[in-house]
Amino acid sequence: MKECREIEPLLASYVDGEASGAECGAIQAHLDQCGACRDAAADERTAREVLVACRARLRARAPGALRTRCAAQRAAVAAVRGDVHALSGWRTLVPLSLAASILLAVAGVFIYSAVSQVEALAAQLAVDHVKCASFKSSTAGDPIAMAARWEQANGWPVRVAPSAAQHDLEFLTIRSCLVTDGRTAHMMYRWRGEPLSVFVLPNTVEAVNAERVIERFGYGAAMWSAEGRTYVVVANGHPQDMEPVVRYVRANAR
Repeated sequence: MKECREIEPLLASYVDGEASGAECGAIQAHLDQCGACRDAAADERTAREVLVACRARLRARAPGALRTRCAAQRAAVAAVRGDVHALSGWRTLVPLSLAASILLAVAGVFIYSAVSQVEALAAQLAVDHVKCASFKSSTAGDPIAMAARWEQANGWPVRVAPSAAQHDLEFLTIRSCLVTDGRTAHMMYRWRGEPLSVFVLPNTVEAVNAERVIERFGYGAAMWSAEGRTYVVVANGHPQDMEPVVRYVRANAR
């Protein structure tokens, strides 16, 4: 029977019906014996169903008048409370079940999608960051081996930024997440003892035409496009604190 740390990165493709026959058999055998992974698979399935059901609405452009009102309301709230304080309630979602957290977070993504495609993407990836971080991986992964496995399973290559002691950054694993219209590589790390995510989208998001730094739900997101791909680093904290590790990822991940 595979160990939990081997099963966890495969759950997304298993739930999406994209795992190979051999992988499905091994995963199902493990789930039959492991209640914790069985619950994780159920949460993964619920999260996927919610995001897929809301996909059309998340992509839709709201009327211009509504976007203007939302932007004005957001500016007014930020002026009174400060943007981070206004959104700090996100942290209260963590003790909830994953499914409940995703349902509440999708509502937030929909609000941001009315204002900006970039902010909607940042909000969605913050959701995925929290969702995937709940499946804890305690051991460091081999970046070269996992990159090779990713390419074999998904048909396009990635280069993983390896662990870096000078940044207190430890690579853990690669997951597969469904973002926008396709499969996205989600590289998971521990940074200063807390989760950090690097998302690689296999296409350029037109709205990300320059490096952007956005703070959503108490998380910083650094975004850029290069060589036909879009990259997003998400971590808990202020964007300015992330600058050194973002520079490292930008120089080493592809």
